[in-house]
Amino acid sequence: MQPVVPIDVDELSGIWRTDGLPMVYLPRHFLVNNHLAVEAALGREAYRAILRPATAKSAAEWCEAQVRDKGLDREATVRHYFQRLSQRGWGQFSIDVLDVAGRRGSISLRNSIFALEAGQQRRQLVCYMFEGFVTGAFSFLLGLADPTAVDCEETYCACDGRHDRCRFKFAA
Repeated sequence: MQPVVPIDVDELSGIWRTDGLPMVYLPRHFLVNNHLAVEAALGREAYRAILRPATAKSAAEWCEAQVRDKGLDREATVRHYFQRLSQRGWGQFSIDVLDVAGRRGSISLRNSIFALEAGQQRRQLVCYMFEGFVTGAFSFLLGLADPTAVDCEETYCACDGRHDRCRFKFAA
């Protein structure tokens, strides 16, 4: 299967763009190894505290750009966001529950790059980086200016040997 994500390359600058946003193409092991090195250097909770607002901001900005450029409604934009993450190789995201009125939901992730690289030797949740992706997208959907108003937790991870996917629950 060939990628379905369009990549536009500026011939003068060499900058790659997808959905109008500048992109970087790099090997998966580079990202995962850097993630693990920073986690080891800072400690898991400190790194998690840094990642969540940064990735939430990125998710919300991506969603805002899509609404502006593609004219999608907010829910369609959030669904498109997780589809694009899946198409870019992070893993296969699926929205299990998206209850806007109840301000809650859950997302599953199969073949997460972090769970695949960690394998079953790690018995802890390793996909917490995606919690910020979820909080940013859901705060965008709800029209919240502050993504920290959304709580998200990885409830289980495929690397634990007991599950075939990772699961994230979220609520505002």
